[in-house]
Amino acid sequence: MDIFRQQKYLARAVIVLVLLNIGLISFFVWKELRPHHKPLLFPKNEAYKDLSGILKRELQLDEKQAQQFSTIREDYYRKEIVLKQKIKDNKDAMNAAMFNKDTDEHKIIGLARQTANFEYEMELLRYRQAKELKLVCTPEQQEKFEVLVKEIRDYFRPDNQPTRR
Repeated sequence: MDIFRQQKYLARAVIVLVLLNIGLISFFVWKELRPHHKPLLFPKNEAYKDLSGILKRELQLDEKQAQQFSTIREDYYRKEIVLKQKIKDNKDAMNAAMFNKDTDEHKIIGLARQTANFEYEMELLRYRQAKELKLVCTPEQQEKFEVLVKEIRDYFRPDNQPTRR
């Protein structure tokens, strides 16, 4: 009688293991067969910075639109450089003032406020650029652009960049 019970347990264990194997195999086959979303950007270890090329290809911009995109981006890039330099200079001045022997609190607060204003200008600048870029696009391109901007943002996140050695 004990032998029959042992065989019954072994048969059940084999059936459970077979079902688990079938389940795992099915899962891996399903995972391989489902459509993969290919990233629009290159792997993070490659040094690929031609954002204009990505935009032109993925949004299917014509030559006129591509030229307008380049002009808008170059114009705002120059403005952004100036603002970044002002922010850097303010932060340097603020650090110097904070660690100076005779700390002038009013000067530091003024520099902090001025730095915040420059940061605000930077965000407004980005908003104006986005507005101008959207005006160049057709409604279909604007829909693609919305998805593309999210992927570009995720790609260039600091935690998504290769580590420097």
